[in-house]
Order: sequence, then structure tokens, then C-alpha cells
Amino acid sequence: TFWSKMSTYKTKDMVSALSKKGFKSHQSHHTFYVFYFNGKKTNIKTFISHGKKEYGDALINAMKKQLHLSREEFDDLISCPLKEEMLIELYLKRGLI
Repeated sequence: TFWSKMSTYKTKDMVSALSKKGFKSHQSHHTFYVFYFNGKKTNIKTFISHGKKEYGDALINAMKKQLHLSREEFDDLISCPLKEEMLIELYLKRGLI
């Protein structure tokens, strides 16, 4: 909902939400989070920069595009109403997995 939109998220909250919803981390220059479906890696991925404590609108917009989500869906992913099963359903509907 519009009133619950946050303009920033703590990095640790985003990492926690992604980790609980089918994303696995891969280390490189950044920490990449890749979505796995039925044990297989998909092309859906995003990354979180080392040393960044909070993400504002610009970085959130980039992440939501990488994750193929609207801002509302991204907010729900991070704040938890969007469960892994619902995320899988969205990705299946969109032909991404």
C-alpha cells in the first residue's frame, strides 16, 4: 500500500528477505543473490554492494528491475508479505522460470 512505502531499506533486512525467499548468495566483487527454482539456478539475480548500510530509491529501483518486480512487489518482498511461493507464482506467470 502507498502509505507503507519506505524510501530506504537496511542492507541486512534485504539480505535476510532474499535469503528466505529462494535466493542464494555468490561472492565476487559484490555479493550476488541468484534465485533458485526447483534446485536450479535461474537468470533472476541482483547484487548488494559491500559496505553499503542502506539502500535508497535509486538503488532500490535498480534492484526491483533486476528482480522483475514492481516497487510494491519489491516492498512486499523485503517487508515479508510476499512469500517464496507467491514469488515463484509471479515469476511463472511472467515466464521468467
